[in-house]
Amino acid sequence: MTLTFTMRHRALRAASVLCPQNILDVVVETEGYFEGETFTLAKCCFGSFLAMEIEQMGLPLPHSDIVQLSTMHYPSYARALWRSHGKSECKGFKGRLLFLLLELSLQDDTTITDSTLILSICKKIRPMKLPRTLLCACECLLRSKQIESILKVNEGEGLHM
Repeated sequence: MTLTFTMRHRALRAASVLCPQNILDVVVETEGYFEGETFTLAKCCFGSFLAMEIEQMGLPLPHSDIVQLSTMHYPSYARALWRSHGKSECKGFKGRLLFLLLELSLQDDTTITDSTLILSICKKIRPMKLPRTLLCACECLLRSKQIESILKVNEGEGLHM
């Protein structure tokens, strides 16, 4: 049996529900899972989630190592996925892919490095008539600490979603 990223992600989520966070941190540190790197379990959870989503959509993963997936520059990866798969149908996962791209673009809360990509994704989501994706995208944008910088790129017109 092959251990998929989906299985790993589910196991990690189950462990985070069943065990207190400080116990998980102690286990990770004593076992040396991250090999001395400055790394948090939260980053690992997002990397695991990313791998699961990419795997389920049938897209190629850039790394097979969860630590590398968890520490890569997400906005750059979002741009690469947008170039490769943003205009394709993506096997019926178009809304899911666009929302994942938005999450990747907004993952770094300190700065938004690619506001034009975020606006392009939002413009692509709106006419698709996928209410759940649209609602999740709006929530994701509102949670972002850098929403003002996204709106400034749109020259005060606002996001028309």
